[in-house]
Amino acid sequence: MKTYESTDDRLIARIMLTSSQWYDGKEHRPVRLSTVGTLQHRSEDDSWVVSYDESEATGMEGTRTSLSLYPDGQITLARTGEIEMQLSFNKGDQRLEQFETPYGLIRLSLLTHEAKGSLSDLGGNIELGYALAVDNRHAISTKLSLEIAAEQRTESIAHGVQELWIL
Repeated sequence: MKTYESTDDRLIARIMLTSSQWYDGKEHRPVRLSTVGTLQHRSEDDSWVVSYDESEATGMEGTRTSLSLYPDGQITLARTGEIEMQLSFNKGDQRLEQFETPYGLIRLSLLTHEAKGSLSDLGGNIELGYALAVDNRHAISTKLSLEIAAEQRTESIAHGVQELWIL
């Protein structure tokens, strides 16, 4: 995993995340989550990074999630902490990915249907649509939408409170 140190200022951001999933042939109820995180521009690679701490509400307490949007349209989702993983999304790509879980190494096939976003120092959005398969068996399809609104510039970020809605 490539890590960058940046001297750019971080912005406190209000993040509204909506996740819809389909598995076992059925669409399951979308989940909406509102949280406070950070928005940062990395001049090293001209990418934008949205980060937030997961909570008990998501089942991933102790994990920090970061989504990076690159100028070529690639989106990387990285989780660090209790859950460690990194997935890269490029529209139309199908690739094999692997990540470490508390239960061991998992190998997945990842097919990206949608990967787009637009971010600035005011905020923006990220849209991901993808299907995951384990051992060539369809496991789950996910549509993930993030709406990001930058609120203020800060050097010390306070941890936000998450609110969870199941629609």
